[in-house]
Amino acid sequence: MNWSEQKTIFLGDSITEGYGVSEGECWVDAMPGNNRNRGISGDTTAGMRRRFSAHVLRDTPDRVVIMGGINDLSEGGTLEGVKDNLFYMYEQARRNGIVLVPAVCVQPDFNELLNNDWAAFLPGLQGLPEKLEELAQWIRTYARENGCICLDFARKFPEYTCDGYCRYFSDGVHPNARGHAIMADIARKVLYP
Repeated sequence: MNWSEQKTIFLGDSITEGYGVSEGECWVDAMPGNNRNRGISGDTTAGMRRRFSAHVLRDTPDRVVIMGGINDLSEGGTLEGVKDNLFYMYEQARRNGIVLVPAVCVQPDFNELLNNDWAAFLPGLQGLPEKLEELAQWIRTYARENGCICLDFARKFPEYTCDGYCRYFSDGVHPNARGHAIMADIARKVLYP
């Protein structure tokens, strides 16, 4: 199938929306074809689940890329809650004949993240790297066991950042324009081979 001729919805949070970069610099903007960016800054998987029908099912896409969980976990949400929300959305997509692409978010630069003024207001930062890795493993397993391709930014992104991981983020969490360019390159190779 030529995916550049099909409709893909990208459902997620600020990293999908393109928080902190100029219009046209977000990784989703660089994807070819008929795409809809349904990223909302600050959203959690619970919020994504609530809007899934309106932002995905009603738009009748051929494919949906779903990426989230970091906001839930950094705000003190549980890993089980994130998995439950993602599982619900994954199954809804498949049940409705939409090709599902589970995505693993790029891992933050935790040293930089902890230096942010707002880090003190995120109760879930303690143990966040381990929780994100466990979530990533769960997403990869779901994709493998259900015959889905997995857009795995966490594994591929470090391959591009040998000159310093922190140089690709604006605040430790949100990729800057250089970071989004890397994400776009990774995504194109996976989504539009």
